[in-house]
Amino acid sequence: MKVLLIVGLLAVSTLASHHSSDPTKDGEHFKGKEHDKKYDHEQFLGKDTAAEFDELTPEKSKEKLAKLVPKMDADSDGFIEENELKDHINFMQKRYVNNDVDRTWKNYKAEKIVDGKIKWEDYREMVYGSADGAGQELSPEYAKMIARDEKRWAVADYDSNGALDRTEYGCFMHPEDCDHMRDIVVAETVDDIDKNKDGSVDLEEYIGDMYRPEDYPELAGKEPDWVQSEREMFKEHRDKDGDGKLNQEEMRDWIMPVGFDHAEAEARHLVGIADDNKDGKLTLDEIVAHYDTFVGSQATDYGEQLQKHDPAEL
Repeated sequence: MKVLLIVGLLAVSTLASHHSSDPTKDGEHFKGKEHDKKYDHEQFLGKDTAAEFDELTPEKSKEKLAKLVPKMDADSDGFIEENELKDHINFMQKRYVNNDVDRTWKNYKAEKIVDGKIKWEDYREMVYGSADGAGQELSPEYAKMIARDEKRWAVADYDSNGALDRTEYGCFMHPEDCDHMRDIVVAETVDDIDKNKDGSVDLEEYIGDMYRPEDYPELAGKEPDWVQSEREMFKEHRDKDGDGKLNQEEMRDWIMPVGFDHAEAEARHLVGIADDNKDGKLTLDEIVAHYDTFVGSQATDYGEQLQKHDPAEL
């Protein structure tokens, strides 16, 4: 039960902590002059595989990356073009989502899955300990989590029959991947950021969601350069009607813009970072030279986890 709850909360917190869908325009990639490589390697590898690479030494990261690159070269011409990189990113992200959904779906008791579907009451009982809350004394925060899940569940229930099949459950767990979940993603994000609960997000709430002074003790209270850039982004691009706050429509344009291809934007960004000779495509040498952007590495403890994963499985 705790595993399911933690995973559910993780899905929510992921939406809350990584809002912008456009990696080419905001602080997810550039904070001041500093390039955020952690974001890129999570997109390139998928979050589960990225965590594995974080434990590798630089040498092992390069070694595994060199074995992965040829798998992306669909036409075997020795170059990784933007469309091949886009396809790879899509594949890795879909694999991450599918694996995440499978892990939790398999935790439900077999008798609770009827005709391939699970009811809200059974989900609530398994995750929160009671099908209807009877006999439970819930803290305000816990009650809020249940209410949020129930609202999301209702939207994910595409055929409105009160139960979710495997596909609908996937939308419940990862609403950012389903078009019909767009509004609930926006509503949850506003709820997370909107500290004064006026139904909108003002500039300080916007900045407060991504910047905490205590994370930068070396600056003694002075804001990093990228924070000022985000303030300007809010005023010049996010707040379209200039009223000093983001309404639901403006939040939607920020979080889940219609027609935006995330994988395409990320592939274009990565090519821009690693294409040293500016020919519009990447060689193995260029990718390996920028290994820290693609796969990351914390170079910890001689990379003990190296032997646990075969590059051929990536």
